[in-house]
Amino acid sequence: MICGMALSTAKAGKAEELVAAALEHANALRQQPGCVGAYVLSERGAAGQVSISLFDSEETFLRAVEATRPVIAKHHLERLVEGAPVFRVFDVR
Repeated sequence: MICGMALSTAKAGKAEELVAAALEHANALRQQPGCVGAYVLSERGAAGQVSISLFDSEETFLRAVEATRPVIAKHHLERLVEGAPVFRVFDVR
């Protein structure tokens, strides 16, 4: 299993908009073949956010990332996020 994780910090006044964008992306990921789960964690009282998605294989993960790219692109993350999001991929054991 593979886990994709994105860490980001919302710009001032943009936390709820960032959460909405991340939830839309998580819902799109859940519709992809091989998705085990997709979650958005928002830090209470702060602008931090973690998005996590789990897939049954690296192949299905990579296909899902590509298939859902338009969902992320339409939100113009540069308007919402301080700096660049950090994206990491983990093997789940």
